[in-house]
Amino acid sequence: MQGLLLITKLVADRKTRKILGAQCVGPGDVSKQIAIWSMAIMGGMTVEDVTNADLPYAPPFSLAIDHSIATAHLMQNKLDGLMSGISTEELKKLVDSGSKPIILDVRGSDEYEAMRLGIGEKLIPLGALRNRMSELPADKNELIICYCKISLRGYEAARVLTGYGYTNVKVMEGGIMAWPFPREK
Repeated sequence: MQGLLLITKLVADRKTRKILGAQCVGPGDVSKQIAIWSMAIMGGMTVEDVTNADLPYAPPFSLAIDHSIATAHLMQNKLDGLMSGISTEELKKLVDSGSKPIILDVRGSDEYEAMRLGIGEKLIPLGALRNRMSELPADKNELIICYCKISLRGYEAARVLTGYGYTNVKVMEGGIMAWPFPREK
């Protein structure tokens, strides 16, 4: 179970932070995830309630940090203004319209060589980002979109860039694994 890629869409009230809805897709049985979200909705739970949930853990059956808890943390970061996301569809529309955002792939070079978007992205692995800041625009308001395989490192890169004063940084939600359009191989 540990290597499976689940994708969850979570809806929460911005003001009260209560969980309003969730969808989950992926290989195998996602009913556990839906059951967790159903209980959260029925119980009037907030995003914080779910991030603090103590769910059962057994290595052959579940991750140490359950997917639902990780999803709630992501929503918490969005609600707290620590992350601004952009969907793959929004990014594709931007690129197709002629807009030229900085699209920053922060995966390793081996991952980049195996598969890439092919839409003008720039590879700067996360571990090298701080040493290669000079390769990014001097204009700290220019749009920069970060991603990796599932955008965990994309989020980390966005936080680094924000720390360096960049003000218009977004994370491509779901990373390259969520890209539904043709990719370079």
